[in-house]
Amino acid sequence: MPGLFLAAVLAGSIVPMPSEALLVAVLAGGVSPVAAVTVATVGNVLGALSLYLLGRWGARGGGGRLERWLARRTHRDAPRLERARLRLGRWGAPVLLMSWLPIVGDAFVLAAGLVGVRVLPFLVFTTVGKGLRYVFAAVSAMTAL
Repeated sequence: MPGLFLAAVLAGSIVPMPSEALLVAVLAGGVSPVAAVTVATVGNVLGALSLYLLGRWGARGGGGRLERWLARRTHRDAPRLERARLRLGRWGAPVLLMSWLPIVGDAFVLAAGLVGVRVLPFLVFTTVGKGLRYVFAAVSAMTAL
């Protein structure tokens, strides 16, 4: 399960990683679905927290190479990030329930850090959204196995 945790952390950060596929493999190996979903969710939320903190750090001025990387990433993803900011401004932290979505989810997480969403609402809504994704993946895998 350490591999599932690591894959989920990376998938929650900026690294594209198919953590759901590893979840299915772990389930096929006989691991408890509750344990596997819990490990994947915690890892994915920790990965998202790193991206959120990067946004918070960038909003405060940051510095160095990491700030230049963030500036390039936010410039390249500017339309997506701006839409995420607008949605966060309109709907607030509950938008983070969609943080599990490919590509757009990263924009929501980064935007949450940039606009200063408080950490507790960030963690609650991100955990629920990402957890439901893994529950759905586990249920789908268990019915197919």
